Amino acid sequence: MPAITVDLAGEELTELRAEAEKSGVSVERLAHGIVCESVARRRRQRLTAMCHARSGEAGSPGAALPPSDGKGT
Repeated sequence: MPAITVDLAGEELTELRAEAEKSGVSVERLAHGIVCESVARRRRQRLTAMCHARSGEAGSPGAALPPSDGKGT
């Protein structure tokens, strides 16, 4: 299996270790999950942006606003 090396600051590694321990998984497993989750989120964002661009929604005023609740607030 291919591998990568990631340099982390001491505080970052400490936080990652603490989160891994809290979750009951290895640091490697936690880091793998975080990376995969981030890649999937970025892919969804790109696809969403492409869909908005194709439909003409990109850059339209209010496109990023949540739907109104109809109460004027």
